[in-house]
This record gives sequence, C-alpha cells and structure tokens, in this order.
Amino acid sequence: MDVKDTLLIGDHKVLSFKTKVAKDVKYIFPTPSNPVTQGVEIIGQPVIDTLSAKNGELELETRITVTSFDSGSYTIPPIPAYLQKLDGSIDTVWYDAGKLQVTTIQIDTTSFKPYDVKGQQNYPYTVKEFLPWAGLVVLAVLLGLLIKKYIKSRREKRSLFGKPVLQDPPHIIALRSLENILSRKLWQNNQEKQFYTEIVDTLRLYLEGRYNIPTMEKTTGEILTSLSEHKIEPKEYENLKDLFILSDFVKFAKYKPTKEDNEKAVPAAVRFVNATYLQEIEEEKGR
Repeated sequence: MDVKDTLLIGDHKVLSFKTKVAKDVKYIFPTPSNPVTQGVEIIGQPVIDTLSAKNGELELETRITVTSFDSGSYTIPPIPAYLQKLDGSIDTVWYDAGKLQVTTIQIDTTSFKPYDVKGQQNYPYTVKEFLPWAGLVVLAVLLGLLIKKYIKSRREKRSLFGKPVLQDPPHIIALRSLENILSRKLWQNNQEKQFYTEIVDTLRLYLEGRYNIPTMEKTTGEILTSLSEHKIEPKEYENLKDLFILSDFVKFAKYKPTKEDNEKAVPAAVRFVNATYLQEIEEEKGR
C-alpha cells in the first residue's frame, strides 16, 4: 500500500500485499489479530487471489479490509505470512502495511447577513399610493406559488427548478449522525435514554434508505421480521437485534446500562452500517 492512506472515520480501506512463491510451496496467511493496532480493526476475513501462474511460480495477492472509529494517525505493524516447503521447513514473509490517517466529518456552519430596517415611507393620497399595495398583493401571490412549488419539489426530492437533489447515500448520513451522537457525550451526562433513542432512530433511517423498509412506525420485532427477508450476515443481524433490544430496555423498562454497554453501542451501530454497506458493494460487483 501507499506510505500513508487517508480515510473517513468509520469508512474502510483495503490493504493489498503481493508475493511470488514456487508452486510446490504452501502459502499461509493467518488472520491477523483484531484490532491490528489500537484504533484499527479488521472487517471480514483475508482474501487470497492468484494473479498469474508461469514458469513454476505463482503470483499471489492477499487483501484485508480495515476500518477505524477514532480519528488520528496509525502505524500498522508488519503483518506476517508463512511459506511451508516440501521438507516441512517454514519461512516467514513480513509485509509492511504502512500508515493510516483517519479524519472526521467536518460539520458546515452557516452565517447570516443582517440587513437594516427600512424607514417608513409616506405618500400623497393619490392613485400612486395604492401601487405598492398592489405590488404586495402580486408579490404575495407569487410567493404563495413559489412556496407551493417548493413543497412539491421537496416531496419529489427535486430542486426548486426541477433538477434532482443530490443526497448523500444512507451509510454516509448514518455515519455522520453516529459521529455527532458520540461527540455530544450523552450517556456520560446521564442521558442514556436520549443516547439510545438517537442511535436506534439513526439505524431506523438507515434501514429505510438501504432496504426500503418503513421503520419509524414499527416495533423492534416488526423491523427484525422485515430484515430477516434480506440477506444480512447472521452475526450482524444478531448484533443489531441485541442493540435494539437493549435500547428498548433502556427506554421502556428503565434499565440502567453498564459502562461497557454504553461504550460499545455506537461502534456496534457503525460496524453494522459498514458491514451492510460493504455487502451492498459486493452484491453490486456480483451483478
């Protein structure tokens, strides 16, 4: 990989390693420990592909996908692979994984420009005196039509002049929301109920955008039943189920979650979003 790669917090990066081995040598790439370093985690299992086979030699490519939930600069330690020869001896190959620079989502701020209040205007009692009022009536009618068109364009997800509104994909919206929840330190300030409500609402909106499931008016059981019809990895499905059930306990049963529960909640939601987004990419490649 490059000397330093940059990625958005919660996004994923594929680390790729190439090597050449003789055909009679067994190539072994064990799954690295997770996390590979403090702050960097592995998503899924390593993938090994054969790029070429000629002159009694194989060219192999090994790929692992990593992600990070904390911003900063990380140096990934060397990753080993093993070459087992016919006589049973084993050689070790070390791969330099390089560095990762993880950045956060920048939140835009909006500035407002104040305008002075216009002074009162006095006109003679003539026909011209009514012209401004007539203009206001016309302006009000035009403004009403403009508001009506704006509301209609918003419902149809188009701009005011008919062009489609470019929206961020569901996983980016969800990751941005989860980052915001994490930064506000709700549970640290005894706001566990608000903390879990916002996490689950973020996941509900993500599921609507990702799977076209109307979730905001459904119970946890109804949502999980609808999700069971989609091809979601069992592990990710169970993790989401546990998070939804924990949230219900906190909101409706006045359950007091542990510090470990609170610390794992946002990372669990981020992992679910990333895993299903990665699955979506793989499905598109398959199609």
